[in-house]
Amino acid sequence: MSPRTRFGAGVAAIVVAFLTTLTGVPLAHAAPEQTGVDRFGSCMAGAKTGRVLLLVDESRSLTGTDPDAARVTAAKFLTEQLSTYAADTGAKLDVAIAGFSDTYSERKGWTRLSKDSLGSLTSTLDGFADRAGGTDTDYWLALDGARKTMRSGDAPSCRMIAWFTDGELDFTIRSNADKPYAPGVPLDSEQNRKKMVEAAKTSLCRPGGLVDQVRSSDIITVAIGLAGKDVKAADFDLLKSIATGEQTSTGPCGDVRSPVPGDFYLADDIDDLLFEFDKLSTPGQPPLTSETGACAVKVCDEGKHRFVLDSSVGSVNILASADRAGLTPVLVSPDGTETRMAGDKAGTAEVGGVRIGYSFPSGKAVSIRMTNPQAGQWRGAWALVFLAPDSEAAAKTRSQIHIRGDLSATWLGEKNTALHSGDTVDMKFGLRNGAGKQIDPTDIPGTASLTTELVPASGRAITIGRDIPKARIARSRPLDLGSVAPGRATLRMTLSVTTASARDHEGVLVQGTALSPSTVELPVTVDPPVGYPKVDGKLDFGTFEGEGTATATLKVTGPGCVWLDKSTIVAAPDGADGLAISSDASAKEKCVKVAEGAERELTVRLAVPTAVNGDVNGTLRVLLGPDQAGEQPIATEVPFTAALQKPLNTTSFAIALIVALILGPLIPLLVLYLAKWLTSRIPGRALRAEQIQVRVDGSTVTRGGAPLAVRDDEFVRLVPGLASSTRKLDLGGIALHTRIGRSPFGTGYVVATAPGMAGAAGRSGDRVGATPDARLPLAVHNSWFVLHDPRGPENAATVVLLVGGDAGRSVIDRLVTEVGEHLPRVLPGLRADALRNIPENERPVTQPGPGNPFGGGGTGGGAPANPFGPPPSGGAGGFGPPPQQGPAQQGPPQGPPQQGPPAGGNPFGGNPYGPPAGPPSGGPGYQGGPGQQGGPGTPGRQNPFG
Repeated sequence: MSPRTRFGAGVAAIVVAFLTTLTGVPLAHAAPEQTGVDRFGSCMAGAKTGRVLLLVDESRSLTGTDPDAARVTAAKFLTEQLSTYAADTGAKLDVAIAGFSDTYSERKGWTRLSKDSLGSLTSTLDGFADRAGGTDTDYWLALDGARKTMRSGDAPSCRMIAWFTDGELDFTIRSNADKPYAPGVPLDSEQNRKKMVEAAKTSLCRPGGLVDQVRSSDIITVAIGLAGKDVKAADFDLLKSIATGEQTSTGPCGDVRSPVPGDFYLADDIDDLLFEFDKLSTPGQPPLTSETGACAVKVCDEGKHRFVLDSSVGSVNILASADRAGLTPVLVSPDGTETRMAGDKAGTAEVGGVRIGYSFPSGKAVSIRMTNPQAGQWRGAWALVFLAPDSEAAAKTRSQIHIRGDLSATWLGEKNTALHSGDTVDMKFGLRNGAGKQIDPTDIPGTASLTTELVPASGRAITIGRDIPKARIARSRPLDLGSVAPGRATLRMTLSVTTASARDHEGVLVQGTALSPSTVELPVTVDPPVGYPKVDGKLDFGTFEGEGTATATLKVTGPGCVWLDKSTIVAAPDGADGLAISSDASAKEKCVKVAEGAERELTVRLAVPTAVNGDVNGTLRVLLGPDQAGEQPIATEVPFTAALQKPLNTTSFAIALIVALILGPLIPLLVLYLAKWLTSRIPGRALRAEQIQVRVDGSTVTRGGAPLAVRDDEFVRLVPGLASSTRKLDLGGIALHTRIGRSPFGTGYVVATAPGMAGAAGRSGDRVGATPDARLPLAVHNSWFVLHDPRGPENAATVVLLVGGDAGRSVIDRLVTEVGEHLPRVLPGLRADALRNIPENERPVTQPGPGNPFGGGGTGGGAPANPFGPPPSGGAGGFGPPPQQGPAQQGPPQGPPQQGPPAGGNPFGGNPYGPPAGPPSGGPGYQGGPGQQGGPGTPGRQNPFG
C-alpha cells in the first residue's frame, strides 16, 4: 500500500484498527492506543449525550489557501455524518458553530442535532464562505472562546472541539490592539508582533495555562490544518502540540497529557479535508482504510475495496475518492449486482432490499450509505470499485469504510451491584443490539471477543477480563478492589467483532471483515468500605466574579467524619497567583461528623485575590474517618472547578445605562438601522467587469463607429476583492460603496462614483445625490450603469457592464441589448440632472458643426483635440477606467505619449483602445502628475482615470 505523503501523515495520527491490502483482505494487528476521537466516542457510547463545537478559521489568508471554501464543504459533510451517527446510536448530540480570527464569534448556539435542525446548521456553515477577512489567526482567542462556549448551560461530560485553521498563530501589524494575554503590548511593529506571538504562546502553553484549563475540563480537542502552496506542515506544530500534547518544534505545550488530549490531522485539499473530517463522524469507531487502484472500463478484482457484512452490522457509511476526476464509483453486491453512481448527482438505489444512498461531496469523492440489515442481500461479500473510462490512464483510489457494528457491551450489574473499596465483586457482562435488546453472544455469526477493565481516577487500569471469546462472555468474573481508593472511576468495555467469511458471486472465499473495536465507557463510583462516610464525586464553585472568596459544599453521607486534607490546583488563568483552597474542617479534630444514614455538608472556600478571567481546575484530597474507633482514615480525590470572571466596569456600565435611558425610545429604530447596515453588502461572488466608451447618435449606441458589441477578449478577468461579501469595491477608478439610505426599512443599495462623472443605473436610470451617482442593487452581478462627463460631449459616455463569474455569453448579450434599448433614453436625463448642479457660467457651450473625430466633441473653444487622446469610442480591457471627457484641448500636443504603467491602475494590463499608457501634456482636462499641468492659463483638473 502506498499512501500519499500528507494522507499518510494524517492516517499515522489516527489509529486505525485494521489496514487493507491491495487485494482487499483485512489483516489484524495489535490494538492501538486510544485517540481523542476514540475517547469522545467511548464517552458517548456510555453517556449517550455530548457536545461538538465546530471552530472555523475566518482569517484573511483563507482567500488564498481555501478560495473555494472547501472548509465549508467538509464541515457540512461532517455535520451531516454526525447527524446520521446520532440517529443510528440514539445519542443526544448538541452542535455549536463558532468562527475566529482576531476575535471569537459564536455563529450558532447549542443545537440538538437532528434531521429537523440539520438545515439551520448547514446554513450557518454556508455563511463561512463569505467570512475570510479577519486580520489575525489568534489561537488564544479561539481556544478561550471555545472554553466559554463549552462551559455554558448544563454541560455534559462528553465534549469535543473540532478546530479548523489554515495557518500558524500570527498577527497583522496595525496601529492598535488589545489582547487579554498581552495588556499594553501594541502591534505597531515587527518586533511587537513577535512579542505578541510569544505572549499568546506562553499564556496557552505554560503549566496550568489556557491549554491545561481546557484539558483538565475533560474537553477533547481535534484540530485539522489545511496546508498548501505557501503553508507548510511545520507551521502547524504549535496547533499540533495544543491538540495532542506532543512536543514539537515549538516545544512542549501544557502539563496535562493523560488521557490523550486530542488529535491533529493535516490536509492538502478538499478531498483530504473530507477524509480528515470524516474520521470524526463515527466517534469511537474508526473507519477501515484502504488504498488501491482503479479498474479500466469494467469491474476488476485488483481495484476492489472489499468488506463483508453479516447480522452483527447495523449500517455502513463509505467515503471514497480517486486521485483524478471522471471515474465512476460502482458498488458490487454479494450476488454481483453492480450499482453505478454516475453524473455527480445524489441518488438512491436498492439491491435485494439493501437501501443505498449516495452523494458527491467533491468532484473526485463519493459518499455512500447502506442500511436495512434485515435484507436478504445484506449478508455477504461487498466491494466498491472506481471505473476509468479508458484503459490507458492509471488512477489511485482510497476509501474509509465505517461499518457500525449493531452490537455493544453492557454491564449487567449496573443497577444492583455496589462497588466498595477493598471488596471483591462479581462482574457480569453481556451484549445488546442497536435496539437495546440483550442477545446471546454465541449467536454472533463471526468471531467476537470482549475486554473489560476498571480505570480509577489514578489512571492505572485493573483488568477484569481480556479478549474473552464469545462463548465465555456471559460468565461472571471477579473484580478485586483491594487497592482501589474511593472515588470516581470508569468501567471500560471493548468489543471486537469480525464478520463471518463469505463467498462472492464468483465463488471466491472472502475473509470476514474485522470491525473497528467498539468501546463503551461507563462512569462509576467506588464507594468507601462499609462503615465509612461518602462524599460527592465532584465540587463546582460555579462562576465567581471579581476578587474575594467563593464557597461551595460537598454533600457528606454518614456514618463517620470528613475533613479536607490538602488541595492541588492543576490549571488557572493568567494573573491568578495566590489562589487558595481552605475549609474549617481541615483536621480530624474539626471534621464534619455525620450519623448513620444522615447527610451534612463540608464547606470549602476558594480565595481569589485578583479578578481574572478563566477556569480553575484541580483536586481536593478529602480524608474519610470511620465511625468505629481504631480504624484508619482513607483518602479520596475529589475534582473541583471554578469559572472566574472579571466584574463589569461600573463606570462604563453607568454611562451605558444613562445613554440607554436617554436613547431608550430610539433603540428599536437603531436596531433596525443596524440590521439593515449589517445586511447591506455586495455578495461575495465572482464578478467580471468591462468599461466601454460609447456614443449615442439618436436612437443608436455605437462603439468605434460600429453598433455596440462585445469582443471575444473581454470579460476574461475577475474583479479582485470579492472572496467574501464586501461594502466597497474598486473597479479601477470607479468606486462601488454600499449605502443603507434614510429609511430603516427595506434593503440597502450600491452607489457607483467616479470623480468628475455623473452616473445612472442601467435600464431604470436610478441615481442619487447632487452629482448624481448611479444607484444599483446590492447584487450588482449581471447589471450595468452609465458614466457621463456633463462638461464633455453630450453624446459620449462610458458604459460599465458587471457580469457574474459564472454567467455565460447569453447574459452578456442581454446586457448589450439593454444598453442599446435604454441608454438613448437614460443619457439625456442624466446629463440634464448633472448640469443643474454646475454653475451656468461653467456649463459647456455647444458649438455648431460636426463632432470632433478625436473625442473633443462640439464643445469648448473649437481648438483641435489632442490626437493622442483616447478614441471617441472603444473598449477598455479589464477594469481600466474611462478616459476623462473634458473640454476641447487648448493648443496642439507637446510631444508623443509617454510610456509608463497601464492607465488607471488597471491591474490586468493596459487598454489598447483606451487612454495612452503615458500622460499627454497640455489641456485643462488632464493633470497626470507632478509637472504635468494643463495648458497655459488654465488650471489642470485631476483626471481620476489617467
